[in-house]
Amino acid sequence: MNYKDFRCAWIDKKIIWDIADRARDELWAKEKLPIDMEEIIELKLQLNVEPTHGLLNLIDMDAYLKMDLSGIVVDYDSYMEARYANRLRFSLAHELGHYILHKDVYLKLNLTSAEEWKNFIINVPEDEYGDFEWQANEFAGRFLVPHNFLKARLDGVIKLIKQNKELTTYLKKDPDAVLSRVSPVLRKPFGVSEEVIERRLKRENLWPPDF
Repeated sequence: MNYKDFRCAWIDKKIIWDIADRARDELWAKEKLPIDMEEIIELKLQLNVEPTHGLLNLIDMDAYLKMDLSGIVVDYDSYMEARYANRLRFSLAHELGHYILHKDVYLKLNLTSAEEWKNFIINVPEDEYGDFEWQANEFAGRFLVPHNFLKARLDGVIKLIKQNKELTTYLKKDPDAVLSRVSPVLRKPFGVSEEVIERRLKRENLWPPDF
């Protein structure tokens, strides 16, 4: 394939959400947070997780799905160090998104190494690659942060905010500033970053809240 001819089929975000919800129901029925991505990938899907030294430095990615769909290659340091646990969780969920949403694309591409992946990224049309990655990111966010759990957690925070008149006024004036203050609390059960939580709240029209 000439990488410049690569096209990513558009998928509406609500379709991605539905796919992610159904995948979670099938692969993680425990309703326990945070979601254990390694258990899903290695035990449920029988895919390999392959730590590789220097992957992040080589291709500026800490994980990628192998073209033969046999496993996910991950950066060794990201895999081994506990401080990267949340980042690794999202990266694995992102690659699961590719596995579910883009399986046909992977089977058409003939990439067998990190260097070939880098070449693909460099040469594919920027907009098409952007859509390709956005879809996997949207899947990962929805998969790791179930809507009902997020809304319940948010409702608890909003209840506390409403008890403080000054904070309620501040929320109406600058909701983004308040969000940056509450996102560290909201994110904890899900094992994701503040950025992921803030994006989920806005993407799913939960923020700013109605009063």
